[in-house]
This record gives sequence, structure tokens and C-alpha cells, in this order.
Amino acid sequence: MPGRPFVSGDTVDLCPVEEDDLDFLRDTVNDPAVWPTIGGRTPTTARQEREWYEEQASDDDGNVNFVLAVDGDPVGTIGVHGVDDVNGSAELGIFLAEAYWGEGYGTEAGRLATTYAFDQHRRHRVVACVFEGNEASMRVWEKLGFDLDGTHRDAVYVDGSYRDLHYYSVLESEWDG
Repeated sequence: MPGRPFVSGDTVDLCPVEEDDLDFLRDTVNDPAVWPTIGGRTPTTARQEREWYEEQASDDDGNVNFVLAVDGDPVGTIGVHGVDDVNGSAELGIFLAEAYWGEGYGTEAGRLATTYAFDQHRRHRVVACVFEGNEASMRVWEKLGFDLDGTHRDAVYVDGSYRDLHYYSVLESEWDG
């Protein structure tokens, strides 16, 4: 069960990643429905998940990871990564457990994390990258007012084929939150 919320929305809470969340995160990232949408190529072991947790817990470069919780239960994760203090940008990355797809949780979490990046980290620009074929994720960013900046053709090799990578962004001055 996720810890105390750090950022709360109407339905979704963003909670700091805790040790108790690691099994959920590992199981979700290894789900055959999830891993192709986030670029997984090999299974994540319990040891690897623990190493990631220890690394991100001691990270002091501005990257932040949250567990998404609904009614106290974990449903996914979102991170603010690639924090660039010189240019004022950051990238969001999100995934949800398949059982929670289509419920609007990704959109709410994206809104909360974007607002968090602008308000708490003084970002000027927030970016999200989406693999071709992940229409649900593309809709999330479009609903939130992100613009499609461009597409890198055949940029990633996932699940036996090359896929385009779509880049979305929103500027602080454009953000309605």
C-alpha cells in the first residue's frame, strides 16, 4: 500500500515510492500488456527493482518518482525525469497496471505531475515521449493541452519491430492545469 500522498487530486494521489511498492512496480513493468508500451526488453528482477529504488531514493538531480494511488491502492507510477536546470525542462514518464487503463487515472496523474513540475521545480517546458501504437497515452497528453512537437521515425526497437517515438510538450505559459 502506498505511503502518504505528496500531491492529491480528485481521484488520484501521487505518493513517494516506498519499499513496499516494489513488488507492485516489478509485477506491473513485467506485465506483457505493459512492457511494450514503455520500452521493456528484458524482465525486471526483484534485485533490479530494489537497485532502482535505492538509486532513485538517493537521487539528488531533481528526478522524482511517484506511485499513483486510488483509494489507497497502487495503480501505476509517474516520474519527473530528465530535469534540465539550464534550459528549464523536464520529461514525464507514466505507466499504469492494465486493470486500470481507460479510467482517466493517467490523465489526472499527468495533470498533477505537470502542475508539480511547473509549480515546485520552476520548469519552463514539460515533455512526454510516447511510442507509436500507444494511442491511449497520446490521448492523455493531447487532452492535457500538450502539442505534438515531432516524431522520431523508427527511433526505438521494441517487441520485435522498430517504432516511431512521438514527442509532446507544453510550456508553462500555455498550461491551464
